[in-house]
Amino acid sequence: MASGRTRGVVVSPHPDDAVLSAWHVLTRADVCDVVTVFTGTPDPGSPLSSWDRLTGAADPAARAAEREIEDAAALGRAGCAPVPLGFLGSSHRRGRPADGEALRESIAAAVVLADVVWIPAGIGGHPDHVAARDAALVASAGTRRVLYADLPYAARFGWPPWAGGELDIESWLHAQLDGLALVDARVHRLDQEHAARKREAIRDYRTQFAALAAGSADNFPDGPSWAYEMTWDVR
Repeated sequence: MASGRTRGVVVSPHPDDAVLSAWHVLTRADVCDVVTVFTGTPDPGSPLSSWDRLTGAADPAARAAEREIEDAAALGRAGCAPVPLGFLGSSHRRGRPADGEALRESIAAAVVLADVVWIPAGIGGHPDHVAARDAALVASAGTRRVLYADLPYAARFGWPPWAGGELDIESWLHAQLDGLALVDARVHRLDQEHAARKREAIRDYRTQFAALAAGSADNFPDGPSWAYEMTWDVR
């Protein structure tokens, strides 16, 4: 762990997920470490993934290094530091599942001093988000745990959940969280200052920004809905 002072730790599947989904947590005085799980560097000569190609990468190893630099800059705006675990993301595992046991062991070592751990909810079903969630829930047993809604995936049908018009977004979210023992759903609305700081941090992810914006609604990240985040306590 980067700092023995940490009481709260955020688990982030990739560089950018904690900033996108849990900015209200990152700016807390008792949170300074973000455990970023899938930060591995592909072997030399590895082919570009489809996401690498979409985002204009020329080399997957160089892109992994770029993303870590971006993550440190973005998290630094909140006074946080990344703790990269170095696992390969799904786009470079070529269909292989993540090593659940290794994930659990690495996350457990990274959160051993934490009093509370914020964990991605896995909304949207991205395999890395689900693997990080499942491993972190086991690794942090006995500690207070809070799941956060994965953005922009959780905003697929509209955001915040009550803004769906004819769509029952809340029931869709409940289905995404099926099987998890959760209580105390909370919606967090960032004030203007914190929302502006979050937008600046999101733009630090220069290599990812165009793809994130193209795949998100409501004038991402400037639209009013992106000032909302959501969490659930784990029973």
